[in-house]
This record gives sequence, C-alpha cells and structure tokens, in this order.
Amino acid sequence: SRGSTELQLTQLRERQLDALVVDVRRVEAAPDLKMTQVVEMRAGFVCRQGHPLLERAAQGLAFDALLSYPIASIQLSQEVARLLVDHYGPQANPAQMTTLQCEDIASLLDVVGQTDAIYLGIVGAARQGLAQGRLVELPMQIPLKGQARLALITLAGRTELPVMSVFRAFVQNHLSD
Repeated sequence: SRGSTELQLTQLRERQLDALVVDVRRVEAAPDLKMTQVVEMRAGFVCRQGHPLLERAAQGLAFDALLSYPIASIQLSQEVARLLVDHYGPQANPAQMTTLQCEDIASLLDVVGQTDAIYLGIVGAARQGLAQGRLVELPMQIPLKGQARLALITLAGRTELPVMSVFRAFVQNHLSD
C-alpha cells in the first residue's frame, strides 16, 4: 500500500490492511498497536551512475558537497533529523536540506536515476539499481551511521493470520543490507 505512514496506520486500524512494515521512528506508541522490530537497515546517500560528484568521490565526499544538488528523501522523523544534524551539522536539517520529499521510495529512486538528485534513505531500497550499475552509493568522508529500524506492526488483541509467519519470513529474507 502506498501512502504516508499516517494513512497506512489509519488503514490498519480500519482493518483495510493486516500489517505494516515501517520505520518505528515514524510511529507513536499506542495501546492498540503491536510492534515487533524486524530489521535494521543502513541509511546512506545514492546517486546515478555518471553523477558529477563521482569524479571527486575517491577519497570520500564532504557532506557540504552534496548540498549543491537536490536531495530526495521520504519525510524523516524528528529523531532522524536530530541524528543528521548531530552527525553533519545544522546544514543537514532535512527541513532545509531536502528539495524533494515523497512517500514512495521507488519514485524517488526513479528521479535520482534520471537526474543529478541524490537519494537519502535506506540503501537497501536501491539494491536493484546498485546491482545493475545504474545507481551508486556515495562514499562519505564521515559515513552516515543512521539506520532505519523497521518493525512489523499489527493491531494488538487480534488473532494473527496464519499467513503472517510467511510474511514475517519474507520480511526477514528481503529487508536486509
């Protein structure tokens, strides 16, 4: 299901969805939600093959070098915003740094693959483009130490569907670095 985490939580509560896998930092604790942490996935910066920054990336890029290009990301939680600012300084505040925000990561990666925009997010989401050589992870002088903490979220007190064990195994096997 596409859409914001807030929309998906509403759909879960209205029983239009049976489960969600989202970054726990985007979800407020609530008594009606059961959150099981599934995986942590590394975050980083990704660009298209042939991006101008790659010419000077051999020694690692300073964060400021990225700011000359549009930054594309999903909406980030306040916790992630603080982590970025602590790590790279006030210029890394996503409210000012990002020029394109979208809840659909595939759309963001499509834009990055066709422009000079830089994707900030879960590197594993770009796995296919990285494997095909269309996308490249940018080496940073100070690597981003952030990780997405993805959790399986269901409604508390509901009997778990038998298929959830299959879904849980799918998530464990496919959501990894």
